[in-house]
Amino acid sequence: MAHSGQKHAGVQGGFLVLRPSLDIYNEFVTIIRKGDFRQKGGWGGKGFGPFYGSMTFQGIIPYFYDHLHPGTGVELNPCVYNNMAHNPRDKATKNDIVSGHCRDGYNRPDKHDECEDCRSRPLEDVFTTHFTLCQKPWECLPQDGNRIQERLCRKFHGEWYRVREDLETNVWGRKRVQLTNKEEVVEARGGGYQVEHFRGYCKQRGGKNGYIKVDIQGKK
Repeated sequence: MAHSGQKHAGVQGGFLVLRPSLDIYNEFVTIIRKGDFRQKGGWGGKGFGPFYGSMTFQGIIPYFYDHLHPGTGVELNPCVYNNMAHNPRDKATKNDIVSGHCRDGYNRPDKHDECEDCRSRPLEDVFTTHFTLCQKPWECLPQDGNRIQERLCRKFHGEWYRVREDLETNVWGRKRVQLTNKEEVVEARGGGYQVEHFRGYCKQRGGKNGYIKVDIQGKK
């Protein structure tokens, strides 16, 4: 979440691992109650903002761990944790060829403008994903264009539907189906849109009318 021309980067709010500490919690409470967020300087006037989300989570976290308590936080690999299938550079990707400067290299000469393209990461390397650029799986978007971002997004969505199917069949004991048999899938689950991808849980493109919601056992 680096921004050109700004001294500090924000922290992406989609994934965070913390060791519980009442002292740290109380310090956060004190900072928030003081409310020293400045229009041009962010938290404490130290350059942690303004940028998207800087007044809240995405600005106060780096202010706390990079300024008030430097060396106490660890930056994880965003291609492995919280992968968003995002463009790592500040110019458009055309025909799968990246251009521009690394977004995470602003004001970090140690990076030498080298950055991994998380869109090229194999699915099995990714621990968690953040459904923002890819949109939510229940929007029933096929993401089947031949672009580097869509190829990974389709894999993410496909894995989400695989997990849903696993929950319903292996945990709740619902009927298993052969995904290659469209009629069987539609009869059992109701959805006939790209059944080998959406596994019978989408009737058409678009979540409003296409997605078949999870019917939780024991609830009406």
